Amino acid sequence: MPLLLRPYREQELVNLRGTGKGELKEWDRVYDYALYNDLGDPDKSPEDARPVLGNSVEFPYPRRGRTGRPPTKTDPNTESRLPPLVSLNIYVPRDERFGHLKMSDFLAWAIKSITQFVQPGLKSVLDPKDEYETFEETYKIYEGGIKLPKLNELSDIVPIELIKELLRTDGAGLYKFPTPQVIHDSKEAWRTDEEFAREMLSGVNPVIISLLKDFPPKSNLDPAEYGNQNSSISTQHIEKGLDGLSVREALAQNKLFILDHHDTLMPYLSRINSTKETKTYATRTLLFLNPDGTLKPLAIELSLPHQDGQRQGLVSKVFTPAKSGIENALWQLAKAYVTVNDSGVHQLISHFLKTHAVIEPFVIATHRRLSAVHPVHKLLSPHYRDTMNINALARQILINAGGILERTVFPGRYAMEMSAVVYRSWVFTEQGLPADLLKRGMAVEDST
Repeated sequence: MPLLLRPYREQELVNLRGTGKGELKEWDRVYDYALYNDLGDPDKSPEDARPVLGNSVEFPYPRRGRTGRPPTKTDPNTESRLPPLVSLNIYVPRDERFGHLKMSDFLAWAIKSITQFVQPGLKSVLDPKDEYETFEETYKIYEGGIKLPKLNELSDIVPIELIKELLRTDGAGLYKFPTPQVIHDSKEAWRTDEEFAREMLSGVNPVIISLLKDFPPKSNLDPAEYGNQNSSISTQHIEKGLDGLSVREALAQNKLFILDHHDTLMPYLSRINSTKETKTYATRTLLFLNPDGTLKPLAIELSLPHQDGQRQGLVSKVFTPAKSGIENALWQLAKAYVTVNDSGVHQLISHFLKTHAVIEPFVIATHRRLSAVHPVHKLLSPHYRDTMNINALARQILINAGGILERTVFPGRYAMEMSAVVYRSWVFTEQGLPADLLKRGMAVEDST
């Protein structure tokens, strides 16, 4: 950098760091740190309070960008929230804000998916119990569409800038979910074990699948706190699906894999299942690698905490593939619980936590410490694009108390606090390639 420009660049960094005081406004360009303390709204009701995430052993979490809004009246450690009508005005540094097209695309997708104003439409195709009774009811979402509420109903919860996008004159007012490709040719195709394994591998969350190294699978939860959490899957459960191999031979040939959500869910399962909105199990799924490179499910273990307390261990049941009868129906239900686990873990942990949240402190640090003309700054900046704005809007409508994720993923009100507990074991150096593949047994060190 030319010597005469250095004082200006240093002053620019001082300006970007800010003073750490006061509420930041739309025109500010300050990059500063804060905790995830704006997800709840204790002033609204005790049910809407949420714990502060970050700067604690109990709930560690990456830092977010500071906004400086005043604290709530009920809890001085919780930052007040913006009203829904001004959600778009949540502070991010000016250089991080979406363009108009990106803003419209992101929020229209998020809100039109499933949230407060879509629920009346969903209820219109369901029975009075607000539950799906038949598969035909689910198909109506794709085939018939859902009528969205009127403009005055939307305006109470959706920023006015989105109304035209949500209720366009091209028929989008009758919102129609895109039909999944898998049921275009056959509505029963999703039921097969082949499709179940294919979607697990080629879907949104394959990064949890690991090579099985020990049989039966073992838990890493502290037995002093959780009792014996090791798997009850036995040789008898899986030997018929090993193409003539013994379990020992299948392990030696790297043929056995596992999708294991047990340890992630078990510490929170009693709390999750105590809510009236959702019930689930902690799942382990064993898979066999076929000669053609596809996977085949061998067994699914569904587990609950012991009824006498978590220190007594678990209560579990193992399900195996069946072609017909009650056994087949139970097998289909077991696969459904696996999918529920996998989808929720993807949204909360693989996606938001490990993709969005962990990057934001790096965005902030780069702007606070590196001049815009620094080569490393120039290298990193394209990869940071839109991250802070996405995360800020997520805190307003996606991951907040009563937000889209709490309404659509199984942990409900415990969603973000559960992901904070998972963050305890997050290690920066294990996230990239090939480290992640090596950790999961998907690759071996190059001996050369």
